[in-house]
Amino acid sequence: MPFQAVVFRPLPRPLKPFPQETEASFLDRLATANAMPVQRLQRPSHWLESRLDPVGRLSVLSGQPQTSIRYAIPRWERQAWNTPQGPFAATPRWACRRCVARRTGTPGQGVMVWMSKHHDQVCIPHRLWIGRAVEAPAHQLDLADLPEIVAAQKRHYRLLRHYGPDVINVCYEQASRFWTTLLQHGYRISALTQRLARLQPRPARTVRPWDPKRYAAIYPEIVKTMVFYAAPHWRGLALSGAEEAFRAFHAEFIRRLPNESSLRTTVKPWFIHRLRMIADTIEAAAASGKRGDDSLGLGLT
Repeated sequence: MPFQAVVFRPLPRPLKPFPQETEASFLDRLATANAMPVQRLQRPSHWLESRLDPVGRLSVLSGQPQTSIRYAIPRWERQAWNTPQGPFAATPRWACRRCVARRTGTPGQGVMVWMSKHHDQVCIPHRLWIGRAVEAPAHQLDLADLPEIVAAQKRHYRLLRHYGPDVINVCYEQASRFWTTLLQHGYRISALTQRLARLQPRPARTVRPWDPKRYAAIYPEIVKTMVFYAAPHWRGLALSGAEEAFRAFHAEFIRRLPNESSLRTTVKPWFIHRLRMIADTIEAAAASGKRGDDSLGLGLT
């Protein structure tokens, strides 16, 4: 339990929670604002008891209404956000540093929030890469000179609204893994190289495989692949037993995402196999999601 049954009094400096903030992050910021260890917030008195529940206690300490606490911190209001499974899976990540500075008036302050594991990669208003592989607010990448990455996030959200999380979660997972391996096998796209150069102006420094720059640079290709596979028409061609239908799918993939160097002969069978298997995996997710809708009475009758 985050609090003991003790008396809670308002702290000298009240603090508002950040939208979707984790409970631990808010407690840490509240303690820092009042120049005290976070443990004292959890046990401010050892001898006087209180009947307040955790939300009430945090409301008193922070000087904020209980409704604000419940709305902002998903621990109490939306339990699904705390669970790293399911279609709306989320994980603690650093909030956009520019959003934090605007809302709190304190540049440089770190705030951990619950974000989608797959879908929240870019802060669109501030054009910052805030998602995959970002380990600190200072590591969030400025995308002002890379509008195609920001546009990819907008397109990603449109896909999510149109097809739903059952399909798009799997699309993102499959497309991300595919491109990681595809690049290792020699697939070359000049736009990707140019993006990396803009994100990494000093070529002497090594870009690690798990560096956020790599994930940001390939993100537009990941989203283009998601667009392709999310469409039932193209998935149907990939899954068709007719060779002519699959050739049409393959040709369209190459047209949208052209390879600027030939794949090695030994890689080509793997490439063709993965094109089919990704379609099969996404189709299974789409069918499972529809069965779930039908069981809730949301399917066609």
